[in-house]
Amino acid sequence: MSKFTSIITVTFPSTPLFEEWYKTIENFFLKDEKIIVYLKQNGMTKWTMSKTDDVEPIKVVIIMEYKNKKSFDQCQSLFLKYMPKVQNLIYKTNIIRGEVIFDQI
Repeated sequence: MSKFTSIITVTFPSTPLFEEWYKTIENFFLKDEKIIVYLKQNGMTKWTMSKTDDVEPIKVVIIMEYKNKKSFDQCQSLFLKYMPKVQNLIYKTNIIRGEVIFDQI
């Protein structure tokens, strides 16, 4: 089985909305070490978020890499618990998921 990647682009119309979203991410995922351990134990190998330099709209690109598709599926239960915490925020997402077919550099 090959690596599996989830790439998400999140667009926010304003800085305050981005800041509220990011604060929610920090509170849910980063303040409890058990969550990071859970994701690693279930096969997540990388989680990167990059924010554009643009003033507005603000865009964040999230790259999540997993050992394989099964690992992705196992981690989804945790992300499904997170989603209700941001459902009332205004943002737009585009998601691309699939097996990695080239990984050289």
